[in-house]
Amino acid sequence: MFIDSLIVGPYQTNCYIYGNEETKSAWIIDPGADADKIINALNKRDVIPVSVLLTHGHWDHIMGLVKLVEKYPSLEIFVGKKDLCYLGKEGKAYINKYCFDLTFLQSFKNEINNLPEADYTLNGGEYLDDCHFKVIATPGHTPGGVCYLDEENNILFSGDTLFANSIGRCDLEGGSYSEIQDSLKKLMKLNDEVIVLPGHGPKTSIKAERNNPYF
Repeated sequence: MFIDSLIVGPYQTNCYIYGNEETKSAWIIDPGADADKIINALNKRDVIPVSVLLTHGHWDHIMGLVKLVEKYPSLEIFVGKKDLCYLGKEGKAYINKYCFDLTFLQSFKNEINNLPEADYTLNGGEYLDDCHFKVIATPGHTPGGVCYLDEENNILFSGDTLFANSIGRCDLEGGSYSEIQDSLKKLMKLNDEVIVLPGHGPKTSIKAERNNPYF
C-alpha cells in the first residue's frame, strides 16, 4: 500500500492517491484540479485508478473529475448522498449559483459544464471492500460530507471536516456548525494513533487534535 499526496488547484487542495502496487490498482481521494498532474502520478506508480472517493462535493475538490473520467472510462465516483447536487447537470447549476469565486468559475467553466454523475452514493457506515475503507458520515462542512478510515493502517482521510488545529468552515451553503461539532465528536472516538490526512494543509493525528481549539 502507498499514499501519494498532491497539492492541486488554486485552493491548494490535497488530493491523495491510495494504491496497491501488487494489484496495480489505486483509489483517488478528492481530485480537486490538475488532472494531468494526477494522471502523471498514477503513471509513475504504474497503477490504474478503480474509483474516485469524494469527501464532499465542493468545487475545489472535484474539478479533476472530467479529465479523469475521459482517461479512465470505467472509473467509478463515490460521494455522500446529500452532496449529489454538486455533480452532473445539477452540479453545473448548483456551483454557478453558490460558488463565490468568479475567477474560479471562469477558469473552470469547461469542467463545471461537463461534470460527470456519481456512480454510488454513501450515507456513512459502509465498508468499501476493495480499498478496505470504512465510511464515516461527517456532515457540517457540507450536508453529505464523509471521511474514509483505513482501520488496518490507522489512516483517516478527513476532507474539510478536520484540519491540523482547525476545522472546516460552516458558513457556505448547507454548512452547519452544530453538525460539524457532532461529526468531530465521532472522529474523537478514534484511536490516538490515527493519522489524519485533511483536504487542505499538513497532516495531523487524532491525538494532536484532542487539543484543537475549535471543539
